[in-house]
Amino acid sequence: MAHSEPRTPDGHGVTVLPLGADSERLLRRGDHALCGVSTGNSYFSRRHLADTLAWAIEHFAAVDVVHADVALEAMLEALGYAPLAARRSAAKQLSGVRRRIGGALEDIGAAAERVRTRPLSAFLDQPGYQAVRARTRAALRTDPELRAAQDALAYQFLAKRLAPGAHPTSAQMRAALAYVDAELPFFIDTPRILGVDSSVQCYHTVPSLGRLLFGERRTGLRPAGNQGYAIVTCRD
Repeated sequence: MAHSEPRTPDGHGVTVLPLGADSERLLRRGDHALCGVSTGNSYFSRRHLADTLAWAIEHFAAVDVVHADVALEAMLEALGYAPLAARRSAAKQLSGVRRRIGGALEDIGAAAERVRTRPLSAFLDQPGYQAVRARTRAALRTDPELRAAQDALAYQFLAKRLAPGAHPTSAQMRAALAYVDAELPFFIDTPRILGVDSSVQCYHTVPSLGRLLFGERRTGLRPAGNQGYAIVTCRD
């Protein structure tokens, strides 16, 4: 996969690696950054969030934070939680994510007024999101390479939550795939979903699905020309 050289840490201790020439161009353009936040991921501390968002505010005209909440209860039930326990655990995890995001925005100060924060579920009924999701679902039905990358991401998501050597059940895979299915449109066309001229998705790693989509793929589903991806990591 073609990519630029990592940029050295800036004043916020942030290192940035855009994936491919298009992402490098869109990063320089600086229209919009989408910062995804995963629930239950210890990387997203208040300090890491504050450093990432402070960097994004400096480099982009607009910044959105989207935290994952789709299929969380179903995932917990598939992992063995009773329904009530799953509901309570999901609520606790989401409350913790929102608290850390809110704390990071407080740490940034007045500039944080430019940052919009929403859960992933807030987009499910929006026409732009639904249009992009229809495209991704159609592609998954006919594109075995894309489907394999989606399955690999779901499996990777589950592997962190299962005992060593354990294999996911069909219920666990269904829940994980629902999670990935909800996120996939933001890899493909965030500008259409959010109504921005261009966008760079910013995350601290790149999953196999991202490597496929932002690599040298010549056939099958590809991100929009104004959709980029950058690995944005904070100094520990």
